[in-house]
Amino acid sequence: MVSEQSTNRAVVLITDLHRRITGVSATIRNLVPLQSEQQNVKLWSRLPFAASPRLNGWQVFKLLRRQPTDRKFHIWHARRNNEMLWALFFKLILRCPLRIVFTSAAIRRHSMWPRWLISKMDAVIATSPAAAELVEPVVAVVGHGVDVQRFAPAGSRTAALAKLDVIFEKAIGQFGRVRPEKGSDIFVEAMIELLPAHPEFGAVLVGKVTSQFKKFSELLQKKVRAAGLQDRIVWFGEVPFSEVPAVYNAMSIVVAPSRYEGFGLTPIEAMASGAAVIASDTGAYRQMIDQGVTGAIFPVGNDKLFKEHLSELMGDADRLSEMETICQAKVQQEFSIEKEAAGINEVYEIIWGHE
Repeated sequence: MVSEQSTNRAVVLITDLHRRITGVSATIRNLVPLQSEQQNVKLWSRLPFAASPRLNGWQVFKLLRRQPTDRKFHIWHARRNNEMLWALFFKLILRCPLRIVFTSAAIRRHSMWPRWLISKMDAVIATSPAAAELVEPVVAVVGHGVDVQRFAPAGSRTAALAKLDVIFEKAIGQFGRVRPEKGSDIFVEAMIELLPAHPEFGAVLVGKVTSQFKKFSELLQKKVRAAGLQDRIVWFGEVPFSEVPAVYNAMSIVVAPSRYEGFGLTPIEAMASGAAVIASDTGAYRQMIDQGVTGAIFPVGNDKLFKEHLSELMGDADRLSEMETICQAKVQQEFSIEKEAAGINEVYEIIWGHE
């Protein structure tokens, strides 16, 4: 239950109003414990989360309706359109003392409805410089981070790969839903071409296939069977959140050939686990990957260059080994979840400083 005492302090209400765990949900769940060390954070989510009591709408109203004793208003942090709409309802209709913060990751122009919602926000956090150019008022650019304790090498890759029950010695992975936007077809077609020359390698696709893209996935699997590679290009489907780091630990290379990405956590999760990354130039991938040092970036749609980068790394075991430590250090220094939490908390303090 929400105590009466907690309502006297200014609340930072973080919303995660989606029906299933998404990348945004995972980020929120990593951030909440760290942000709670400095702020009175509450989470309103449709999904249970052990680190935070599950609130309903009435409890949220009880938290936010009172004037806090230590500040002039509460802060509501939204990341989706429906969450911005709820925040405006509580602020304008229910008259709760609120300021609303929105995090924007999109690197393409928002449609009319989210643009209107964003225009009503008190402040916007952008996750990358590219995202910052498309929205206002941007208070700060705060990139996403990963939990470097959770995403970290654990033993040898050989041992981690053995637990996946595959027949190959080295794995190349793609993480995310299987669909055209993620470039799943680009990866599969590249593997069909390259794997015959590299018998030690195999490919793993980790991610849910929704009903909308079932035929897309089936067509890719049909191509794999036609090439006789069904034992070396495998679909893992959706892996439980708690088991994802173990799968990353088995990867020598991770790819992200997306046609579009807002921010994209895959490269930094992979690099934190010691895997080199080959990614298209979308989202914040260029900020994450040092060309030729931690992996490679290629222009969106340049499948030929993607295959060249893959072939080069697959044929250079020493270079892959050297990249492991460099990748880990890059993420620890620049993309830790601690750094993200500190950046967001600084934004809250700026907003409260303008009381």
